[in-house]
Amino acid sequence: MATRTVQVFSQIPNLTRILAKKCSELNFKEIPAPEGFNQDVAVTKLQEAGILICDPVIVPYLSQLSNLKWLQLTWAGIDSVIASFKDKAPPPYLITRFGGVFGQAMAEYVIGEIIARERISRKLWKRQEEHNWSNDVKYRNLSKLTLGILGFGDIGKEVAKYCKALGMTIWAMGRTPRTELPPNVDNFRTQSGLKEVLESSDYICNILPSTPTTKNLLSGDVLEVCKCRQSVFINVGRGDVISEEGLLRALKNGWIAGAVLDVFEVEPLPKSSELWDMPGVTITPHCAAISFAEEVAEVFAKNYKLFEQGKPLNYLVDVSRGY
Repeated sequence: MATRTVQVFSQIPNLTRILAKKCSELNFKEIPAPEGFNQDVAVTKLQEAGILICDPVIVPYLSQLSNLKWLQLTWAGIDSVIASFKDKAPPPYLITRFGGVFGQAMAEYVIGEIIARERISRKLWKRQEEHNWSNDVKYRNLSKLTLGILGFGDIGKEVAKYCKALGMTIWAMGRTPRTELPPNVDNFRTQSGLKEVLESSDYICNILPSTPTTKNLLSGDVLEVCKCRQSVFINVGRGDVISEEGLLRALKNGWIAGAVLDVFEVEPLPKSSELWDMPGVTITPHCAAISFAEEVAEVFAKNYKLFEQGKPLNYLVDVSRGY
C-alpha cells in the first residue's frame, strides 16, 4: 500500500520534522513557507494536496483546493475561513481547526494582566524610570475580585480553573443551560443572563467565538451596567463581539475603567485608532496564545487516526453554522 502524503504549508518552526516523528507512517511534504512563497507555484502544489496542514495564508485559496479531502488549520480562530465561504456553497472537504491546547496560555494571559493592573505595574515601572520612591501603593487581592467569563468552552473552563485557584469569584456565561454548576464556577448564566454577569464582575473576559449571535453582542449601551463596579474588559475571544466605536464609547463614558485587548474588529489595529492612546487600555497584537509545533502535531495525529477510521474529527468546522 502506498504511503499517504500530507502537504505542510506553515511557518511554525520545525513543524514538518515533528509531524514526521509523530506520524512515521505518513510522508510529509513541505511547501515553501508562506513568507516568501511563489504564489503560482504554491497554489499549484496546494491543488495537488489530499490532506493539508496550513497557516492562515491559505484562506484566499480555499475555493481552489480541488483535490482536498481534509484541511487541518494551525490556528484556532476561523472568522476568515467562514467569511471566505460567504454566499458560497460549503467546501467539499473537511476543515478542522487547531484547538484544545490554548486554555492554559489564555488563563496565564488573563491572570497576568489582572495582576499587572491591580498591582499598578505600569505606573511603578514609570516611577522606576524616574528614580521615584513613592510608595503610596494600593491594590486589591485577587480573592476579593469577581471575574465574569463570556464563553464557556474549553478555554473558558481553563480560565475559570486557574482564576478560581487564586480565590477569584467566577461568573460564567455559556450557550447551554446547566442543571448543576460547572466545576470552578460560582454562578452560571446563559446569554439571557448577560446583564447579570456584567454588573456582577470586576473583570469581564470575553472568550466567545464569532457567530451571528455573538457579533456586536456588547455594542450599543450593553456595557453601561458595568459602571457600578468600574469593570475592566478583557478581550481574548473575537474582535467583533464589540465594535471599536462601542468600546470607545464605553471607555469615554466611564462605563468601564479600562480594557485589555488582544483581538480587534480590524487587525492589525490601524495606527490611527484612538485605542492606542486611550488611558487605561492595554493592547497586545493577538498573541495571548500561540501555536507550537508539538501541539499542532499532537492534534493532527489524533485526528488522523479518526480520519482513517471514518469517524468524526475533533474540532470540526461547520461553515454553515459559523463555528
